[in-house]
Amino acid sequence: MTMPFEEVAQLITDALEGATCEVTDLGGGNHLGLDIAWPGFEGQILLKQHKMVLEILRPHMDGGTGEIHAVQIKTIIS
Repeated sequence: MTMPFEEVAQLITDALEGATCEVTDLGGGNHLGLDIAWPGFEGQILLKQHKMVLEILRPHMDGGTGEIHAVQIKTIIS
């Protein structure tokens, strides 16, 4: 089972108020590319930015529901 891309984007924008998120399919519907712009990334190192996103998605990844298998994250300070 895969999660609709709109739901993935909504999870992120709900958790990171003021963020925008674009989701693309990198294969199979469960390998996702995420482009996330959020002012809250300001002052955070890249690793911390990515960890923030992964914590939001973790319940839906392997070990959780498994709807998301892998993500490629691009964070942008907006």
